[in-house]
Amino acid sequence: MPGDGERESDEVTSRRRGTGRRSALRALLGGSAAAALAGRAQPAWAGGPGTAADPDSEAAAVAGATGRVREYWLQADSFEHNPVPNGYDGMMGRKFTPGETTFQAIGFRAYTPGWGRPLAADQGADGIGANTGIPGPVLRAEVGDAVKVHFRNNDVHYKWPHSIHPHGVQYDRDNDGGWLAGEPDIPGTAIPYGGTHTYSWHCKPSSVGTWFYHDHSVPQSIPAPAGAPAQPSPAEDMGSGATMEIGAELGLLGMLVVTDANTPAVDREFTLVLHDAYTDDVPSLAQDLDMFNGGAFVDNTPTFTAKVGERVRWRIAALGKEFHVFHIHGHRWESAQGYQGWVDSQILGPSTTLTVEYTEDNPGDWIYHCHVTDHMMGGMVGRYRVTT
Repeated sequence: MPGDGERESDEVTSRRRGTGRRSALRALLGGSAAAALAGRAQPAWAGGPGTAADPDSEAAAVAGATGRVREYWLQADSFEHNPVPNGYDGMMGRKFTPGETTFQAIGFRAYTPGWGRPLAADQGADGIGANTGIPGPVLRAEVGDAVKVHFRNNDVHYKWPHSIHPHGVQYDRDNDGGWLAGEPDIPGTAIPYGGTHTYSWHCKPSSVGTWFYHDHSVPQSIPAPAGAPAQPSPAEDMGSGATMEIGAELGLLGMLVVTDANTPAVDREFTLVLHDAYTDDVPSLAQDLDMFNGGAFVDNTPTFTAKVGERVRWRIAALGKEFHVFHIHGHRWESAQGYQGWVDSQILGPSTTLTVEYTEDNPGDWIYHCHVTDHMMGGMVGRYRVTT
């Protein structure tokens, strides 16, 4: 099947892997309808030398290429989330109760200007996706665009500070969103509950591709339920009792897509976000869960569809601490990332992405999954149906 990659990343108790999975990983390693889009031309930045306000800077030249500001209104919302709503693992036949797989999640949602109302889902090739929270809406832009993201923290459950940190685009430190204990007062790194912040980013030629955006704010921890036995502190918290990027683990993550004039048109574009939630960090869970777009196990994860003859693109992104192997049954594509050649499986590490393209030629009721068996057991499997 010809294709070309886009330029540029036993029972429930036996699944309480927790620190065991983390220890194994340490051993192994040895130590964007556009959401409230404003297509009007307006000044992209205000700043000094090296910013878009400096007419001699590269940023100004790039911003001037389109003169367009892509404007989004995002909100961090907290909500109860069950990644296994049908209560069933369709690969292994295990059953779950809602109490074993439900947790208090946080997710990004796109709104109309001023956070008026949530935008409707748009699953088209240029759409924002489901806009249900996990993952957040797909933010889309083109080379030469400025991206302005208005963010409001509506985390009514945890009331933690949150932020948005982008990958792949150009920004200054006040638009980075990454919190540091040594510099806790940098704007945009810890937006309090009820607070707002506007981020400004630029799309350069080197921004073309599939990228993440995610919470990168103050580490936090979730107390164990009352009466639950005390759990040892995970090694990753370095004795602090808090987990780095726990907001992203709970669902504050999404995809940022940048295209240019050379980006091929497709009939179908699928966006797939891989992330994991651990019992060490989320004590309401009965087992670690490995999720596709916030769902776990076949028929809870997305079912993607295509027709023979259609040009198909998958945009895949992984966040957290796991390495994954993306695989589609019955299909091959030509890799332009890592190994150069024909493949049916490709590796993703934490914060990396993968863009896969091919012309569909094989009808059937297929599955896609992570080929790490532990992750399949945790839920990373979905359906892919191809018709004639």
